[in-house]
Amino acid sequence: MNKFAYKPIFIFTHSKFIDFVKKNPHIEIVDAFERQLKELFVIENNQDLPEDKQSAFKSALFRKYRKAKSEDCVYIYYPWNSCVVKSVKKEDYFRLKTNRNQDLITAGEQQVLREYKIAVFGMSVGSNIAYVLTQAGISEAITLADFDELDTTNLNRIWAGVHQVGLNKCVIAARRIYEDNPFAKINILRFGITPKILEKLLKEKKIDCIVEEIDQMKMKIEVRKLAIKYKVPVFMITDNGDWGVLHIERYDLGYKKIFEKDPVYWDKRLISYRGKKDFADIVINQIVGGPDKVDPRMLKSAEKVGKKELVSWPQLGSAALLGGIAVTVAVKKMLRDDIKEKFSKIFLYPVSEKSK
Repeated sequence: MNKFAYKPIFIFTHSKFIDFVKKNPHIEIVDAFERQLKELFVIENNQDLPEDKQSAFKSALFRKYRKAKSEDCVYIYYPWNSCVVKSVKKEDYFRLKTNRNQDLITAGEQQVLREYKIAVFGMSVGSNIAYVLTQAGISEAITLADFDELDTTNLNRIWAGVHQVGLNKCVIAARRIYEDNPFAKINILRFGITPKILEKLLKEKKIDCIVEEIDQMKMKIEVRKLAIKYKVPVFMITDNGDWGVLHIERYDLGYKKIFEKDPVYWDKRLISYRGKKDFADIVINQIVGGPDKVDPRMLKSAEKVGKKELVSWPQLGSAALLGGIAVTVAVKKMLRDDIKEKFSKIFLYPVSEKSK
C-alpha cells in the first residue's frame, strides 16, 4: 500500500466486489447496508410505525422497501486498514449522517453548510477542528494543509495512534474524515501551504473560509493579506491553558486589519522577527491581548521555552478539542448571519470562571 494513501476506493457493482474479494482474501468485510436500510425506513415512515421498531422490520411494508432499495448500495474499500464496507450511496448516507442534527440544524441550513468550502491550515489543533466540522456535515469539500509528520509527543492532542508515528498529519486527518464520511472531497497539501498555493486556491474559488492554525508567524500574516484581497473570513483558535481564544476576522465584510493592526504594522514588525521568542511575544501581547489574559501556567511555560528548559509550550488535547467545537459553532452562526461583527475576539472560559 502507498504510505500516503488516504482516499477510499469505490466498487460500484456486486460482481466487481466479488472479483475484488477473490483477489484480496485477507480483507475484512463489513455490511453496514442492512442496518442503514432499517434506519432509512424508520426516518421515512416514523409516524406510521409502532413503538416496537423490530416488529416493523418484519412487516410487508419493510420487505417491499428493502426490495426497492436493494441495489442502492456501493462497496467502499479502505486500503490503509484492509476493510471493505457495503453502504448506502451518497445522498442516503448524507441523510443518515445528518438526521440527528435536525432541527438544531435545519435541512436548508445543512445544505448550505455542506456546500461551504473550508480550508484548515495546521493539523495539530487544526485536525480537531477539521474532524468536528466534517462530523457535523460541514464542508463536504475541505482542504487540509500541513508539511509535518506525526511524533509521539503529538499524541496528547491529535486523534491518532502510535502505529501512525512518522505519517504526514494531513494523511492521518484525511483518513479519519473519510472513515466518517467516505463521500467527502478532501484536498490535502502535505507539503504545507504557501502564499502562491493559497492565492491559486482563492482565485479558483476553491476556498470560502480559512481556519488558520499555523505556528509560523510570517505565514499567518500572509494568509490574512490574501484573505483581505479575496474577501474570505479567517477563524483561528489560540490555546490558553485548558481553554482558548477564538479570533474571527470577517474579511468578507470588508475588515482590513490583521490581529487588530494595519498590515503595514506587520510588514515592519516582521523585519526584525527572530523565531520562538518573538512568536511568544506576539501571541501573548498582541494576539491574546496581554499577560493578564494568559493562563499563568502557560506564561511560566513560555518563559521556560525562552530559556530552552522546555522544547515548546504546552498544548492540551482538551483545549484542542474545545477549539474544534468553538470554530464549528462559530461557522454555523456566521452562515446563519448571527455574527455581524467584522472582528471578534472571544475568550472561551467556563461560566464559573467568567463570573469571578
